[in-house]
Amino acid sequence: MNRRARKSQGSERRVFRPKRPFPYLVVFRQLVAGLLMLAAGLGIAVLLQQLPQQVDVVLLVSEAIADLIRGIQQLLEAMLGLAAIVVIASLVVLACVLSFGGVWRLIRLVRMLLKRNPQGRR
Repeated sequence: MNRRARKSQGSERRVFRPKRPFPYLVVFRQLVAGLLMLAAGLGIAVLLQQLPQQVDVVLLVSEAIADLIRGIQQLLEAMLGLAAIVVIASLVVLACVLSFGGVWRLIRLVRMLLKRNPQGRR
């Protein structure tokens, strides 16, 4: 089959299409969503306008910054304590490894010396 024959079989050209109805439901949804968003935005703006009368904003911000600084300070102190624990634990492991290594070398030295003496007496 050639290309033209396949095209004409798969999709026929529609000359007269039925007219689509007006999408009232889509328009209504968009209108409702827009009005709700507008009402929410205006309500939040009014709330923010009345906020300085009820709450001292400068005091609130300064307390929040002070709490943030205290929190960062506590975090740094905790990290410093954790680092000290890691350093102490690594020193303990290093001391154990060095001690066991030293004892092992001394045992090998003693074994080497004990095996050498009987051969030297002959």
